[in-house]
Amino acid sequence: MSFDALFEPIEIGDVKIKNRIAMAPMNPGLSGPNGYHSDANTAWYAMRARGGFGLIITECCVMNPHRWQGSEVLNPSLFTDYRYYRFHSEMVKLVHRYNGCKIFMQLSPGWGRQGHPHVESPDCPAGGPSAIPLEIDWRNLTKGWEKQLRRINPMMPDLEFIQSMNDEEYKNFSHVTREVMAKENPELLHVFWGETPRELTVSEIVDLEDRFVLQAFDALELEYDGVEVHAPHGYLIHSFLSPRSNQRTDHYGGALENRARFLLNIVEKTRKKIGPDKAFGVRLSGDELMPGGIGHEEIKQVVSWCRDAGANFFNVSQGCYENPGAAFAPDGENEFTKWAHGFKVASGGLPVITPNFVNAETAEEVVKSGQSDMISLGRQSIADPFWPVKVKEGRVNDIVKCVRCQQCYMNLIRSQWTECTMNPMAGREKLYPELWLDTPELEKKVNLFKKRAQGLPQI
Repeated sequence: MSFDALFEPIEIGDVKIKNRIAMAPMNPGLSGPNGYHSDANTAWYAMRARGGFGLIITECCVMNPHRWQGSEVLNPSLFTDYRYYRFHSEMVKLVHRYNGCKIFMQLSPGWGRQGHPHVESPDCPAGGPSAIPLEIDWRNLTKGWEKQLRRINPMMPDLEFIQSMNDEEYKNFSHVTREVMAKENPELLHVFWGETPRELTVSEIVDLEDRFVLQAFDALELEYDGVEVHAPHGYLIHSFLSPRSNQRTDHYGGALENRARFLLNIVEKTRKKIGPDKAFGVRLSGDELMPGGIGHEEIKQVVSWCRDAGANFFNVSQGCYENPGAAFAPDGENEFTKWAHGFKVASGGLPVITPNFVNAETAEEVVKSGQSDMISLGRQSIADPFWPVKVKEGRVNDIVKCVRCQQCYMNLIRSQWTECTMNPMAGREKLYPELWLDTPELEKKVNLFKKRAQGLPQI
């Protein structure tokens, strides 16, 4: 089978990308204790750049410097001020050495109600649009999540049994489970039952809008090729968009145009600062997939408004933390493409990126048929960083396929090192520099330096 469509170049803004294959944004938990990019981060992305990805979109980097930014056990990367810049610059320069691989920063104003008080300021709740905590419905779990939870607690009931419960039965189950988890696995408690966030003031919201502009500008100054606004999955911007989590009565709540104001101000203000041509887009959940949440029709309207405000590409996702089975980690593949058409039409034909692929044949068909302009690999890029080059060389049978076991996610939640059932090097790329460090350009320079160093006197 030919995979020519996957390897056609594409332009987003002023950026020409060599193929239609992106690495999806994922938080690998490799940053240092204070959110600094580490050597492990650099190796993580460089491995995928060498593997042939045309575009890498980073983990979401938080630009919110305040105590109420919200925190997570996965220890997110920070991008709040100049102290972080050199670490990002080093990574960007290395990624660019791999045959013109491009890299976009995904930039986030924070976790919203899905965040928790920072360990250094436990008295300060995460900020959100309204004081509404999250609660994950266990009936929305997938087989992968069931497997990981049973690994932690072998006594967990079968998922099919939980999913068969009516609301009253589930309410009783949830109450008992919360009591047991508080006693036996308190580190997981805050994942399934969030703390109540503090409602942000209007001045705090405007402060975030303005700070976002400056950090997006500086990311581009550090030679990131583009910036993506992190607005899916129930995080801070999404929680403003959703009537489920936003019950404000001021001009940041109520009607959709008010709920979208935070995002639209960010897009409009940033575009004005960075100029008309830079690659600057938005990632959105195509549907929150929760009762009372934001649905696809409203999301399409938000996409249209973002286009008018200055976005020039869109990245598709779905769901939120409260529905983990439908969010960023479903059991199958190609489950997000159903939203891509709506994004494409609402944006007036701007480039659309769609994730959640394992098989090259499926990805090729989605791009070839015009369902999406680019595809992205998340967990599959963890299982096999060299997926693109194997596809290009016709070695699809050599691809190491993701089995959707969710171990990569569960390890992050439990504050363990990133691991992959299929790839023993995942998260440990820095220990194998022969697989990522020797870019063609760097190898040539190093060999020349070694040659010139021969015969130097020994000291």
